Amino acid sequence: MSSISVIIPARDPGGFLGEALASVAAQTRPPTSTVVVDDGSVDNVVVDTVAQFQGVTFMRQEPMGCSTARNRGAAATDSDFLLFLDADDLLRPRALQLLGEALEADPALQMVHGRTFEFVDRRYPPPSGVRHRDAEVVARLPGSTLFRRSVWDRVGGFDELLSRGEWIDWMSRAVDLGLVSGDIDDVVLERRLHTFNKSSSGGDKTEYLATVIRAAVHRKRLQASQQVD
Repeated sequence: MSSISVIIPARDPGGFLGEALASVAAQTRPPTSTVVVDDGSVDNVVVDTVAQFQGVTFMRQEPMGCSTARNRGAAATDSDFLLFLDADDLLRPRALQLLGEALEADPALQMVHGRTFEFVDRRYPPPSGVRHRDAEVVARLPGSTLFRRSVWDRVGGFDELLSRGEWIDWMSRAVDLGLVSGDIDDVVLERRLHTFNKSSSGGDKTEYLATVIRAAVHRKRLQASQQVD
């Protein structure tokens, strides 16, 4: 059976991290390793929460961003498959089992995506303009995507210069390489909608998308110049 690592970046996650780790601990196919990278939290919530769960590797860094935290977490593992879970999201109990079985059943598949259920955390309601209802959605998010270590080696890590949209940028690079991906119909991830969602708070969504587009355009120009050389 292939080994699986779950990497969780966290900065000041409050009680969300404990719920995320509990969802990992409840997996019908437990991960081979779980790595939590504290990205410069201002308190001891992360280290105290990790101490409540057996077998979780804890790493700490200065506040350098989610991309750096994910990259460091991945570098600390040698598992066959990788999944990046946000500290405020939850895995369904059979998530790793279903995703892992799908990858193992088809050697041609390099990554597999499950479905996502978005739910509103009514303790911390989302800001205006963000969905305020529970719904199942098709969204290729880091927590709903399992991929082979060879994919990580080919695509490379997350762009540490991006403070937002780093997952979209990473997936864009994977698509550019023509990597084969598949989908399963099962919900594997529960994504929490709340006040502090990075992609929907603290800035204009237009700016968020523009950052990703600029990175993609720059990358394509660089590739084109290298081909000319």
